[in-house]
Amino acid sequence: MSASSSANAKFAPFANDADALALGELSVENHSDHVAIFGNLDIRRDAEGLRQAQALKTVLDAVVAALVSADLPAHADTSGDTTARQVKNPFES
Repeated sequence: MSASSSANAKFAPFANDADALALGELSVENHSDHVAIFGNLDIRRDAEGLRQAQALKTVLDAVVAALVSADLPAHADTSGDTTARQVKNPFES
């Protein structure tokens, strides 16, 4: 979803592992087990800022609606996440 696209653009949270939206420098990535939101978004006090805020609200409202309508566990299993490990600095000799 770009800043110029409609705030009514369809985004079905948790529906697949492929959808991605961009709103300014803010990225929203869809996954079947989570929605990732990262980056920056400056919402200015102008018409473009209003469009960006409405688009972001539409996405977050869809996420909340999907979560409210689901039978949720207390905590999601995150065992598939990678763990941090130390690697050699490629710039050191």
